[in-house]
Amino acid sequence: MCERNRRKVTKESISVVHKIGLPLVANTRIVLVDPDRQRKTIRDNDPENLIRKAIDDHQKITDEQLDQAVETAFASGLFTLSEIVFDKEHRRAVVSYSFVCGGLCGNGNTLVLKKVGHNWKVAKRCGGWVS
Repeated sequence: MCERNRRKVTKESISVVHKIGLPLVANTRIVLVDPDRQRKTIRDNDPENLIRKAIDDHQKITDEQLDQAVETAFASGLFTLSEIVFDKEHRRAVVSYSFVCGGLCGNGNTLVLKKVGHNWKVAKRCGGWVS
C-alpha cells in the first residue's frame, strides 16, 4: 500500500496545513510552537554543534557534555504529524510523522493503520528514516 497504490497528484489532493487550537491541547503535555522559530532553536541546540567543536577545533568534550547536548536537543525537538487519510470505508488510514532534533538527530515514518474492532492497529510501516 505504500508504493503501489500511489495516485496522481491533483488539485484536490494537494496537502493543506491545519492549525490545532490551544483548547485541543489544554491539560496535556503538548506544546504548540511556531515551526519556523522552532527550527532555529533546533539548529542552535543541535548536538552536532558540540561534536564539530571536538572535530574541527580539537576541543575536548566530556560524556556529560554530550549527554546534556542530546538531552537539550530532544527537549527542543519538533514533532510533526500529517493529515490522516482514510479509505472510503474508514477501515484503513495512512499518517506520517517526524521528530527532528538536529541534523543527525531524529526519526520519522509513514504508518498504514487498519481498524480492528474499535481500535486502530499498525498494519504496515513504510518510508521510515532515522538520522
